[in-house]
Amino acid sequence: MKKLLISSSIVAMLFAGQYDITGVREAPLTAGSQNLPQIQYNKTAPVPGQVKKYKKSFVTAPPMIPHDIENMVPIKIGKNECLGCHMPQTAKAMGITSIPKDHFVDNFDKNKKTPRIAGSRYNCTQCHAPQTTLDPVVENKFKSLRK
Repeated sequence: MKKLLISSSIVAMLFAGQYDITGVREAPLTAGSQNLPQIQYNKTAPVPGQVKKYKKSFVTAPPMIPHDIENMVPIKIGKNECLGCHMPQTAKAMGITSIPKDHFVDNFDKNKKTPRIAGSRYNCTQCHAPQTTLDPVVENKFKSLRK
């Protein structure tokens, strides 16, 4: 009970504004975020299967989304536009990237194979991001080991 009271007091002081939460960089977490560049995603609707895909940075990197997703997000329960084209049977017929087999394995149910996409894989944009070209705020110096 004593620990709960102490924890509650600390949380109350933080929310009351007596202490600034700064993180490792010793500045407010929102500092410097006012002038971020506006990202322009690929707004043209490319023909599925005929899009130039970006090279992966590493072998297990999730593929990037090569088309506009403006009207497809946010992904919600019962509303995942990605599944309409990328389910294996449909994707094969359309000649586009299919959802891999491991997305149909439920990691939380003893790796049970399911006919539907596993719940942990349902939110596609959690791992997959749209391709875009921009001037980054911070330069990416990542170098792939693959040539």
